Amino acid sequence: MYADAVARITESIFPIFFSTDLDGAIAVGVSGTGFFVTNGGLFLTVDHIMHCAPPGSSYHFYGKVPDRVCAPAVEIECVARDPEHDLYLGRVSRDQLAPVELNSEAVRPGDSVCLSGYPMATVMPNEDGGFTGNVRRYWQPTFAIDAAQASIEGRLYEGYIVQHPCFPGMSGGPAFDMEGKVRGMSVANLSRTIPDPGGPGMLVSNGIVADVDNLCQFLRNAGV
Repeated sequence: MYADAVARITESIFPIFFSTDLDGAIAVGVSGTGFFVTNGGLFLTVDHIMHCAPPGSSYHFYGKVPDRVCAPAVEIECVARDPEHDLYLGRVSRDQLAPVELNSEAVRPGDSVCLSGYPMATVMPNEDGGFTGNVRRYWQPTFAIDAAQASIEGRLYEGYIVQHPCFPGMSGGPAFDMEGKVRGMSVANLSRTIPDPGGPGMLVSNGIVADVDNLCQFLRNAGV
């Protein structure tokens, strides 16, 4: 169903690594996902994953992980931010991947999309300045439930909610259709407890996807 689309998106997404010095020992991790939007090395992700590591950390691009790792890693440059809407535009200076194709057609309730990213990564630095660990892409087919606007931790999200949650590490990953065209970006989860008179309530979490109109407006504001 999504095999051709997955093959297409694979050429454009990457994990965002952070590194930090903890009492003389270098710690490495994956904070989230990014995807390229131009041939010049510009990429989109969510703002909060670029500020979630300990103070003084740096963020890096290691290439098309896990298929092709570039060495040395490329430090990510900030081009533009919109913290209020949790959007971040970055640049890498070399070894860039292919840009995605954005589709601004409105996503309707019931439309199928696939979430993507790099959740559940386990990473540790090695002596060569790289890393060892388990960093794999993850694909979650789902469908749109309804348009949504939500305020979470002081950030305003606009787009639509989907049936499945966005796992940690998938924030900033593209949501795409069966043609491999991007229909939004995973940004957060909307979680709430449904009351149950007969027992404890049931926790429900749905992924929030920022729609392409919002992404394109952010890019225009950044001069892209």
